[in-house]
Amino acid sequence: MQKRLSLGLVLCLFVSGVWGAALPPYAPPPLAGTVVRVVDAVTAEVRVSRLPSPAPAGLALDGVVPVRYLGLAASEGSQEAATALNVLLVGGREVFLELDTPERDAQGNLLAYVYLDPEGRLMVNIALLTTGLFTAAASPELRYGAALAHAAALPAPTLGCPSPVPWTEARGQVGKTLCVEGPVASVGASAGGDVFLNLGRAYPDPGRFTIFIAARHVGKFEAAFGARFWTRLTGKTVQASGEVRLYQGVAEIALTDPAALVVKP
Repeated sequence: MQKRLSLGLVLCLFVSGVWGAALPPYAPPPLAGTVVRVVDAVTAEVRVSRLPSPAPAGLALDGVVPVRYLGLAASEGSQEAATALNVLLVGGREVFLELDTPERDAQGNLLAYVYLDPEGRLMVNIALLTTGLFTAAASPELRYGAALAHAAALPAPTLGCPSPVPWTEARGQVGKTLCVEGPVASVGASAGGDVFLNLGRAYPDPGRFTIFIAARHVGKFEAAFGARFWTRLTGKTVQASGEVRLYQGVAEIALTDPAALVVKP
Protein backbone atom coordinates (compact mmCIF):
# COMPACT_ATOMS: atom_id res chain seq x y z
CA MET A 1 0.00 0.00 0.00
CA GLN A 2 1.15 3.49 -0.77
CA LYS A 3 0.65 7.01 0.48
CA ARG A 4 -2.43 8.90 -0.64
CA LEU A 5 -2.99 12.34 -2.14
CA SER A 6 -6.33 14.11 -1.91
CA LEU A 7 -7.81 15.60 -5.05
CA GLY A 8 -7.74 19.03 -3.43
CA LEU A 9 -4.02 18.72 -2.69
CA VAL A 10 -3.26 17.60 -6.23
CA LEU A 11 -5.11 20.58 -7.70
CA CYS A 12 -3.49 22.93 -5.20
CA LEU A 13 -0.06 21.67 -6.20
CA PHE A 14 -0.98 22.05 -9.85
CA VAL A 15 -2.13 25.64 -9.49
CA SER A 16 0.67 26.79 -7.20
CA GLY A 17 3.55 24.85 -8.72
CA VAL A 18 2.79 24.66 -12.42
CA TRP A 19 0.60 27.64 -13.27
CA GLY A 20 3.78 29.65 -13.75
CA ALA A 21 4.59 27.46 -16.73
CA ALA A 22 2.03 29.57 -18.62
CA LEU A 23 0.31 27.06 -20.89
CA PRO A 24 -0.34 28.60 -24.30
CA PRO A 25 -3.84 30.01 -24.82
CA TYR A 26 -5.13 27.29 -27.13
CA ALA A 27 -8.86 26.91 -27.69
CA PRO A 28 -10.87 24.92 -25.10
CA PRO A 29 -10.67 21.14 -25.59
CA PRO A 30 -13.10 20.11 -28.37
CA LEU A 31 -13.84 16.54 -27.17
CA ALA A 32 -15.78 15.57 -24.06
CA GLY A 33 -16.95 12.38 -22.44
CA THR A 34 -17.37 10.46 -19.20
CA VAL A 35 -14.80 8.07 -17.79
CA VAL A 36 -16.44 4.63 -17.57
CA ARG A 37 -13.35 2.73 -16.46
CA VAL A 38 -9.82 3.56 -15.34
CA VAL A 39 -7.57 0.99 -17.02
CA ASP A 40 -4.25 1.85 -15.39
CA ALA A 41 -2.19 4.79 -14.16
CA VAL A 42 -2.25 6.62 -17.50
CA THR A 43 -5.19 5.14 -19.40
CA ALA A 44 -8.97 5.47 -19.06
CA GLU A 45 -11.95 4.41 -21.15
CA VAL A 46 -14.15 7.38 -22.06
CA ARG A 47 -17.70 7.38 -23.42
CA VAL A 48 -17.79 10.23 -25.95
CA SER A 49 -20.49 12.87 -25.44
CA ARG A 50 -19.21 15.73 -27.61
CA LEU A 51 -17.29 15.82 -30.87
CA PRO A 52 -15.92 18.62 -33.04
CA SER A 53 -16.77 18.85 -36.72
CA PRO A 54 -15.18 17.13 -38.51
CA ALA A 55 -14.75 14.40 -35.89
CA PRO A 56 -11.40 12.63 -35.55
CA ALA A 57 -11.29 9.31 -37.39
CA GLY A 58 -12.81 6.39 -35.53
CA LEU A 59 -14.76 8.43 -32.97
CA ALA A 60 -18.54 8.52 -32.64
CA LEU A 61 -21.01 9.91 -30.12
CA ASP A 62 -21.74 7.44 -27.30
CA GLY A 63 -18.80 5.30 -28.40
CA VAL A 64 -16.24 4.19 -25.80
CA VAL A 65 -12.60 4.91 -26.60
CA PRO A 66 -9.43 4.06 -24.63
CA VAL A 67 -7.58 7.31 -23.89
CA ARG A 68 -3.91 7.36 -22.94
CA TYR A 69 -2.53 10.48 -21.28
CA LEU A 70 0.18 12.18 -23.30
CA GLY A 71 3.59 12.89 -21.87
CA LEU A 72 3.86 10.74 -18.73
CA ALA A 73 4.33 7.22 -17.38
CA ALA A 74 4.00 5.70 -13.91
CA SER A 75 7.31 5.47 -12.08
CA GLU A 76 8.78 2.02 -11.51
CA GLY A 77 7.15 0.34 -8.53
CA SER A 78 4.33 2.88 -8.22
CA GLN A 79 1.71 1.36 -10.53
CA GLU A 80 -0.78 0.53 -7.77
CA ALA A 81 -0.64 3.93 -6.08
CA ALA A 82 -0.52 5.77 -9.41
CA THR A 83 -3.59 3.91 -10.68
CA ALA A 84 -5.45 4.67 -7.43
CA LEU A 85 -4.62 8.34 -7.88
CA ASN A 86 -5.89 8.25 -11.46
CA VAL A 87 -9.16 6.75 -10.16
CA LEU A 88 -9.43 9.52 -7.57
CA LEU A 89 -8.96 12.21 -10.21
CA VAL A 90 -11.09 10.97 -13.10
CA GLY A 91 -13.16 7.95 -12.05
CA GLY A 92 -16.76 8.48 -13.19
CA ARG A 93 -16.08 12.12 -14.06
CA GLU A 94 -16.77 14.15 -17.16
CA VAL A 95 -13.44 14.94 -18.84
CA PHE A 96 -12.40 17.14 -21.73
CA LEU A 97 -9.84 15.98 -24.29
CA GLU A 98 -7.31 17.83 -26.43
CA LEU A 99 -5.43 15.83 -29.06
CA ASP A 100 -1.92 16.30 -30.42
CA THR A 101 0.06 14.60 -33.18
CA PRO A 102 -0.18 11.65 -33.62
CA GLU A 103 -3.74 11.12 -32.45
CA ARG A 104 -3.32 7.41 -31.60
CA ASP A 105 -0.58 5.07 -30.45
CA ALA A 106 0.33 1.66 -31.88
CA GLN A 107 -2.25 -0.04 -29.62
CA GLY A 108 -5.08 2.16 -30.91
CA ASN A 109 -5.39 4.30 -27.78
CA LEU A 110 -6.43 7.89 -28.34
CA LEU A 111 -3.55 10.13 -27.18
CA ALA A 112 -4.78 13.19 -25.29
CA TYR A 113 -4.30 15.93 -22.77
CA VAL A 114 -7.12 15.31 -20.30
CA TYR A 115 -8.81 18.16 -18.43
CA LEU A 116 -11.25 18.37 -15.53
CA ASP A 117 -12.86 21.59 -16.76
CA PRO A 118 -14.32 22.58 -20.15
CA GLU A 119 -12.01 25.57 -20.52
CA GLY A 120 -8.87 23.43 -20.39
CA ARG A 121 -7.28 24.93 -17.27
CA LEU A 122 -6.87 21.85 -15.03
CA MET A 123 -4.86 19.27 -16.94
CA VAL A 124 -4.79 15.78 -15.40
CA ASN A 125 -1.48 14.96 -17.15
CA ILE A 126 0.28 17.78 -15.32
CA ALA A 127 -1.50 17.26 -11.99
CA LEU A 128 -0.34 13.63 -11.92
CA LEU A 129 3.25 14.59 -12.71
CA THR A 130 3.41 16.80 -9.61
CA THR A 131 2.82 13.85 -7.26
CA GLY A 132 6.19 12.10 -7.61
CA LEU A 133 4.50 8.86 -8.75
CA PHE A 134 5.01 9.59 -12.45
CA THR A 135 7.85 10.43 -14.82
CA ALA A 136 7.71 12.67 -17.87
CA ALA A 137 7.67 10.93 -21.20
CA ALA A 138 7.33 14.05 -23.29
CA SER A 139 9.04 14.58 -26.61
CA PRO A 140 9.99 18.14 -27.65
CA GLU A 141 7.38 17.94 -30.40
CA LEU A 142 4.50 17.75 -27.96
CA ARG A 143 2.45 20.93 -27.65
CA TYR A 144 2.88 21.02 -23.86
CA GLY A 145 6.22 19.26 -23.67
CA ALA A 146 7.91 22.08 -21.75
CA ALA A 147 5.08 22.33 -19.19
CA LEU A 148 5.08 18.56 -18.64
CA ALA A 149 8.84 18.53 -18.10
CA HIS A 150 8.52 21.42 -15.65
CA ALA A 151 5.83 19.57 -13.65
CA ALA A 152 7.96 16.43 -13.48
CA ALA A 153 10.92 18.42 -12.15
CA LEU A 154 8.99 19.82 -9.17
CA PRO A 155 9.95 18.34 -5.77
CA ALA A 156 7.62 15.53 -4.74
CA PRO A 157 5.13 16.69 -2.09
CA THR A 158 5.28 15.49 1.49
CA LEU A 159 2.26 13.26 1.94
CA GLY A 160 0.29 12.64 5.09
CA CYS A 161 -0.15 14.90 8.10
CA PRO A 162 2.76 17.17 9.06
CA SER A 163 2.02 16.76 12.81
CA PRO A 164 -0.11 13.67 13.42
CA VAL A 165 -1.46 12.95 16.90
CA PRO A 166 -0.48 9.52 18.30
CA TRP A 167 -3.48 7.23 18.81
CA THR A 168 -2.72 7.07 22.54
CA GLU A 169 -3.18 10.85 22.87
CA ALA A 170 -6.16 11.11 20.52
CA ARG A 171 -8.29 8.97 22.83
CA GLY A 172 -8.43 11.89 25.26
CA GLN A 173 -9.46 14.49 22.67
CA VAL A 174 -13.04 13.54 21.87
CA GLY A 175 -14.85 16.21 19.86
CA LYS A 176 -11.71 17.54 18.19
CA THR A 177 -10.86 17.17 14.50
CA LEU A 178 -7.43 15.55 14.31
CA CYS A 179 -5.07 13.60 12.13
CA VAL A 180 -4.47 10.43 14.17
CA GLU A 181 -1.59 8.03 13.56
CA GLY A 182 -0.97 4.54 14.85
CA PRO A 183 -0.17 0.91 14.03
CA VAL A 184 -3.01 -1.33 12.91
CA ALA A 185 -3.26 -4.06 15.54
CA SER A 186 -6.30 -5.81 14.04
CA VAL A 187 -8.94 -5.35 11.35
CA GLY A 188 -12.48 -6.56 10.93
CA ALA A 189 -15.66 -6.35 8.90
CA SER A 190 -19.24 -6.69 10.09
CA ALA A 191 -21.88 -8.88 8.50
CA GLY A 192 -23.34 -5.70 7.01
CA GLY A 193 -20.06 -4.71 5.37
CA ASP A 194 -18.76 -2.07 7.81
CA VAL A 195 -14.94 -2.03 8.11
CA PHE A 196 -12.93 -1.49 11.30
CA LEU A 197 -9.21 -0.73 11.66
CA ASN A 198 -8.09 -1.00 15.28
CA LEU A 199 -5.02 1.04 16.19
CA GLY A 200 -2.63 0.23 19.00
CA ARG A 201 -4.61 -2.63 20.50
CA ALA A 202 -6.63 -5.41 18.93
CA TYR A 203 -10.39 -5.85 19.19
CA PRO A 204 -12.05 -6.18 21.70
CA ASP A 205 -9.61 -4.29 23.95
CA PRO A 206 -11.51 -1.12 25.02
CA GLY A 207 -8.25 0.84 25.01
CA ARG A 208 -7.94 0.61 21.23
CA PHE A 209 -8.54 3.49 18.78
CA THR A 210 -10.82 2.54 15.88
CA ILE A 211 -11.05 3.82 12.31
CA PHE A 212 -14.61 3.09 11.17
CA ILE A 213 -15.73 2.95 7.52
CA ALA A 214 -19.46 2.43 6.99
CA ALA A 215 -20.47 -0.16 4.40
CA ARG A 216 -21.92 2.46 2.05
CA HIS A 217 -18.48 4.08 1.73
CA VAL A 218 -16.31 0.95 1.53
CA GLY A 219 -16.52 0.78 -2.27
CA LYS A 220 -14.79 4.15 -2.60
CA PHE A 221 -11.93 2.95 -0.41
CA GLU A 222 -11.63 -0.29 -2.39
CA ALA A 223 -11.40 1.74 -5.61
CA ALA A 224 -8.54 3.71 -4.08
CA PHE A 225 -6.69 1.01 -2.11
CA GLY A 226 -7.75 -2.27 -3.74
CA ALA A 227 -10.35 -4.94 -3.04
CA ARG A 228 -10.59 -5.92 0.64
CA PHE A 229 -7.74 -3.51 1.36
CA TRP A 230 -8.23 -3.76 5.12
CA THR A 231 -7.05 -7.39 5.13
CA ARG A 232 -3.56 -6.18 4.16
CA LEU A 233 -3.22 -3.45 6.77
CA THR A 234 -2.42 -5.35 9.97
CA GLY A 235 1.03 -4.23 11.13
CA LYS A 236 0.96 -1.12 8.92
CA THR A 237 1.04 2.43 10.31
CA VAL A 238 -1.86 4.56 9.13
CA GLN A 239 -3.14 8.10 9.51
CA ALA A 240 -6.81 9.06 9.61
CA SER A 241 -8.23 12.59 9.60
CA GLY A 242 -11.59 13.43 11.14
CA GLU A 243 -13.53 14.17 14.30
CA VAL A 244 -12.72 11.96 17.27
CA ARG A 245 -15.84 10.53 18.87
CA LEU A 246 -16.77 7.85 21.40
CA TYR A 247 -18.76 4.76 20.46
CA GLN A 248 -19.60 2.38 23.28
CA GLY A 249 -16.63 3.74 25.19
CA VAL A 250 -14.11 3.32 22.37
CA ALA A 251 -12.53 6.37 20.67
CA GLU A 252 -12.90 6.37 16.91
CA ILE A 253 -12.85 8.36 13.69
CA ALA A 254 -15.47 7.60 11.03
CA LEU A 255 -14.19 8.03 7.46
CA THR A 256 -16.22 8.70 4.32
CA ASP A 257 -13.48 9.85 1.93
CA PRO A 258 -10.43 7.77 0.90
CA ALA A 259 -8.37 10.95 0.86
CA ALA A 260 -8.67 11.04 4.68
CA LEU A 261 -6.74 7.76 5.03
CA VAL A 262 -2.98 7.50 4.56
CA VAL A 263 -1.12 4.18 4.67
CA LYS A 264 2.54 4.72 5.39
CA PRO A 265 5.08 2.58 3.52
